[in-house]
Amino acid sequence: MKRSNSGEPQGKGSRLHPISLVFFIAKAIKDLLYPLLVFLISTIVRKEVNLLWIGGGSVLFLLLLISISYLTWYRFTYYLENNALHVEQGVFVRKKTWITRDRVQSVDTTAGVVHRVLGLVKVSVETAGGKKPEVALNAITGGEAEKIRTALLLGSTPASNSAAAEPSSAAVNGHDLSGEDGIAAPVAEERAAVPIETIPAGAPEPHDTRVLSAKDLLLFSATSGRVGVIIALFGAAYSQLDDVLDRFIDFKGIISSWFSTHALNIGLIALFAFAGLLVAWLLAILITFVKEYGFTLTRNGDKLVITRGLLEKKQITVPLQSIQAIHLTQNLLRRPFGWFSVHVVATGYDEKNGTSALMFPLLRKTELASFLQRFAPQYEMPDQWQRLEKRSLASFLTVPLLLSIAVIIPAIIWIPGSYGWLAVLLPGLVGVSAWLNYKQTAWHAWDGRLFIQYGGFTKHQALIHRRRVQWNRMSETPFQLRKNLATISVALASGRNRAMFSIRHMSAVSARELKGWFAGHKKPSH
Repeated sequence: MKRSNSGEPQGKGSRLHPISLVFFIAKAIKDLLYPLLVFLISTIVRKEVNLLWIGGGSVLFLLLLISISYLTWYRFTYYLENNALHVEQGVFVRKKTWITRDRVQSVDTTAGVVHRVLGLVKVSVETAGGKKPEVALNAITGGEAEKIRTALLLGSTPASNSAAAEPSSAAVNGHDLSGEDGIAAPVAEERAAVPIETIPAGAPEPHDTRVLSAKDLLLFSATSGRVGVIIALFGAAYSQLDDVLDRFIDFKGIISSWFSTHALNIGLIALFAFAGLLVAWLLAILITFVKEYGFTLTRNGDKLVITRGLLEKKQITVPLQSIQAIHLTQNLLRRPFGWFSVHVVATGYDEKNGTSALMFPLLRKTELASFLQRFAPQYEMPDQWQRLEKRSLASFLTVPLLLSIAVIIPAIIWIPGSYGWLAVLLPGLVGVSAWLNYKQTAWHAWDGRLFIQYGGFTKHQALIHRRRVQWNRMSETPFQLRKNLATISVALASGRNRAMFSIRHMSAVSARELKGWFAGHKKPSH
């Protein structure tokens, strides 16, 4: 037995660095934090505090936690053999895991503050179809991490890479998708992988790097739109803790007392609202800045390496062959300036159970073409778009407007005070969003590639290769049938979830032509 970066006896298998004990303890405390806090606070509130019992129980709990964490570390071993990772773990029940390179989707590394001080990294290995990392080695040396990455990713043969990146388009998860509703996307001669680019024999592999500047990082953070998430988190936290907090600080009494001695006016309310939004916005900027600090995109041959993070440095490797689509987004704040965020839809890679991962945070419109040529040469921007017909507008507007109007009267009745009247603004916002959806929906099919544009307040553009489409579907609702409209949807392999893109309320004639184009029958007319 040998240990990572230590002098333990040598044998088959390595242990994690001893600092893993701290991580195991921290994880256990994190998992038990909420019930422990509830128990302690409820005990204090009921005034049933017995310092002897609390002190003794805490000591006993810590001793038990440390003992189990030590056994967890001691019984956790791993080793590489024949380009496969073997892991054995478990205190009372031994779990043995073998991960072969043909099943690996990603090998990612992260390094928190403690890791970086000790020169260590955390390695997460994800396999096809997994919803979380199959194996997490939470503290090993950078050299060992590189050996694992080389064995499981870089040592893969072209055939295994192609098989992982090209799921069968005729079946998804064992289900036949051919038929009226869904057809296999590629034709027989397009089964080969999407070519990355032709590199002459003996020529050096392409190498390029782009680093997000401090100015662009600040612009990205300030326009990230995460202020809504921060406000929602504050609201959720207060709703969970308001009863406990009121026992210590009478917030409602303080606010009522203040308003009883000060005249209430619209200006004062607006000032408080602005101050709250400003605090949430600054906090959102700080969180985004810390998360994306030092964002670096590097192309090494046929792989992209993405590195980012201030407190926790993350690094992921994306083979170009695994990329299914490029996804561009522009929120309402960035659109006037022509700023884009570039995401990559790839097998085995996503963020927070989403369908795409951030490839580069902020690009200007004039930089897009050269950026794609440098880092994703198999993708490019279209030179034209096919727009919807005017009769499609009513389909975008009707249902959302009717639903928003139906909400007004219940809101006025049940929302206390005069705040319910704010619901009168809802149909206007919904109408603007629906109109933007109509104006921005477009597509273009050319040279085996499909380009889709859609979105309301946030505009999306998807650059897709036809052979990457797992399945496509044409659907027609009763309302669409009356106007001879249809919706085309396409599905791509992604990380934990399948990526879906749709062209809504297009003419049925264009939808049938596009459906035939997917099958390789003919090229859509423009």
